[in-house]
Amino acid sequence: MSILGGIGLILFGVRFLRKGLDRLFGGQLVGWITRVTDQPLKAFAVGAGIGTVAPSSTGAALMTVQMLNAGTNTAALLAVLLGTNVGITMAVQLLAFRIQDYAGWMIFAGMIAFQFLRRERLRGIGQCVLALGFLFLALDFLGGGAREIAAKPEVMEIMHGFSAFPWLLLVATAVLGMVLQSSTASIGLGLALAAGGLLEGRLLGLWVLGTNFGTGFTFLATAWGSLDGRRIGFANLLLKALVAAPLFFSPSLLDAAIGLVPGSPERQTAMLHSGYNLVVALLGLPLLGLLWRVMRWMLPEQPAETFAPRASFLDEQSLATPSLALARATRECMRMAEHVRFMLEQFWVAFTTRDAVLAQRIRKEDDTVDAMNLALKDYLTRIDDGLAPEEIQWQFALHGIASELEAVGDLADKHLCDLLIKEVQEGVRLDPRDAGVLKEAFDRMFCRLDIGIGLLTTRDRADAREFLAEKETFNDWCRAMQKEHYSRLSAASRDSLASSASFLDLLNGIRRINSHISSFGYAIVQPESATGNDVTAAPGEGAAS
Repeated sequence: MSILGGIGLILFGVRFLRKGLDRLFGGQLVGWITRVTDQPLKAFAVGAGIGTVAPSSTGAALMTVQMLNAGTNTAALLAVLLGTNVGITMAVQLLAFRIQDYAGWMIFAGMIAFQFLRRERLRGIGQCVLALGFLFLALDFLGGGAREIAAKPEVMEIMHGFSAFPWLLLVATAVLGMVLQSSTASIGLGLALAAGGLLEGRLLGLWVLGTNFGTGFTFLATAWGSLDGRRIGFANLLLKALVAAPLFFSPSLLDAAIGLVPGSPERQTAMLHSGYNLVVALLGLPLLGLLWRVMRWMLPEQPAETFAPRASFLDEQSLATPSLALARATRECMRMAEHVRFMLEQFWVAFTTRDAVLAQRIRKEDDTVDAMNLALKDYLTRIDDGLAPEEIQWQFALHGIASELEAVGDLADKHLCDLLIKEVQEGVRLDPRDAGVLKEAFDRMFCRLDIGIGLLTTRDRADAREFLAEKETFNDWCRAMQKEHYSRLSAASRDSLASSASFLDLLNGIRRINSHISSFGYAIVQPESATGNDVTAAPGEGAAS
């Protein structure tokens, strides 16, 4: 029961620690790391610092995946991961000095700061200290439980079996590391078994190696949804295997590595854990470029699909870290915007080639946009507490942007494609001058849509205000083109008169799309209205237009 309670407390403590880091840094940690990791050694040092402060393999994996989604250089991310692997081992060093004996003080101090201080950053520090206290208390539970079972003959028989089949111990500890989501917890349990006389020497070394493979598989499972994430995960495992193979297949070498450190089994295990990850990093840092080329050869790019990719960025595990979940939702909103843009782009191909079959296929893609909208809104509503006030505003803004993008998809489906199919069926052809106006209108709209998608990344309010000002400029230009079109109707032929309604409907559809995509700008400048700044319009105006 002590072991089960310790595992439960570890899982809770890791989740609570991730939320504390969110509260402390306000969701800005990943952005800061991305800016300072321009060199491998600097990236390694940053990763080591993060691993020391937050000894969670899953938390490090989620942070790395978030940085990958933010566009961070993949070689730098691998250097960050190698540094994180080293930093996490510092917690085991503290275990060797019995820091778990002081878990009560950490819990009390963390509770005071978290419960009674008002400043969000100070509460974040308190939450992190409180979570670390939970983790070390859990390790004390594990130790007590392990000492109790160490005397049982059945357990001693199992450990004797591991002595005959060392690979089985390697696999078992790898699975344990994945289940506990913390190499610190797994190593802590091994130390407790060693204190009870069940693990010593070579078996303790295999326990360390298996645990490190477990954290490697944890990262791979977390990053599996991304091709670059899988490449980083396999590169990490490859480096671990290259260093572990000589130790596993040469027991005398493993004994020698353990014997380099005098003292208790706790000190030997802690140093082996840190030393192993340090050797992995020293091997990997000079080979980052070569390693990445090997991974790209092993895991090549997949052929592009005809329409936008279907893989979602909405990860259920990220919901445990609110700021990471919000970043995931933002990336999914961008994917939805790219899908809508591709629908419009393909419509123009169908329009210029008069391809009614392609238009029918584009109409079916609106079902995909509708499904993405529902999934995104459901995900946003399940992001729980832990967001800063400005992040809560952005959470609501994403709801609005998703609704406007869904409306653009409906326009492409039920308005633009319907008009094109009707034109093809009735043999209507636009006047060349009208077709030229529509081409310019589409080009302008595409440019504005690209700028709007970019605002989701930069969130620059000056750019957003300029983007909104261009909305009326675009509408004024459309009205001028309509007047010019009307002036030509008096001298137009019967065929031109027949195509006039189609031209005006298409131009009006483009204007409505322009109004809907203005929601990108409103999402950025909307918070200013609460501080007294002037905002000339409100989200949702596009629907009225």
